[in-house]
This record gives sequence, structure tokens and C-alpha cells, in this order.
Amino acid sequence: MKIGILGIGNPLLGDDGFGVEVVRKLKEEIGESPDLEIIDGGSLGIYLLPYLEDKTYLIVVDVVNFGGKPGEIVKFELNKIPGFIGLKVSEHQITFHEVIALMNLLDIKPIESVLIGVQPKNNEWGAEMSDEVKGAIGKVVEKVKEQIEIWRKGNAT
Repeated sequence: MKIGILGIGNPLLGDDGFGVEVVRKLKEEIGESPDLEIIDGGSLGIYLLPYLEDKTYLIVVDVVNFGGKPGEIVKFELNKIPGFIGLKVSEHQITFHEVIALMNLLDIKPIESVLIGVQPKNNEWGAEMSDEVKGAIGKVVEKVKEQIEIWRKGNAT
């Protein structure tokens, strides 16, 4: 069993750096182990595929513009992510939604994968992360830890 925790986003774009900040905090609090890899995916797009190939389970952490209140947290199974997820910062970037499509095309399919996201307030260039989104970091870290334990207990023999 191999669990991957992937934080994506660009810290130079205010709230967009949320996923990266969550994985940084997870590395401090729980660190990696033989069955757990914590990945700062930044805005790597298609270059994330090699990191995802060997994962049995995958948690993706990112900002998700779902029309909620800034800082509101959502959780989706990756195969049920609505089409509105996948904001592009520029027309030259590939969205994570497109990475999911490539994973399916290449038959890279974890047994289970989830996205834990937060509604952003401000994704402007050079902006600071909003207080609402900062306030969600600890809550999402706990949700990620809970999901890891669920998967570990389910695989205990």
C-alpha cells in the first residue's frame, strides 16, 4: 500500500498556495513513511504524473472554486469531481482536472482518491493568503490525517 498526499497550487497567487501550505504542515507534523509520500506539487501540472503512478490511495489538496464561502471546505471522490473544478492561472497551464483525465487515459488509477479543497477568496498575483483560507489549514490537515488512518486501518491484516 502506498498513500500519496498531493498539495497543488501557487503560493504567489494568494489563496492558491493553500494546498502547498497544507502539505508543508503535514511534513512537519507527521512526516513521510514507507507507506506515505507527501508531495508539494506546486503548479507542476502534467509533470505530476510520475509521482502518482505507484499510489494505491491519493489525497489531493487544493483550492476549489465551488461558489461557497471563503475558507469553506469540501471533499470529493476524484472520479466524481464536477467539471467546474480546475481553474487555470494562465492559458498555458494544464489544470489538475486535465491531469485526472490523463491518469485515466494512462490507466493510472489508485484504488481510492479524494480531493479536499477550500473555497478561495483571493487568487491575485502577489496577494497574501486570506485569513479565511489560512483558518482552514489546520482543519484540512486533520481531515487528511483522518483519511490516512481510515485507509491504514482498512489495509491492516
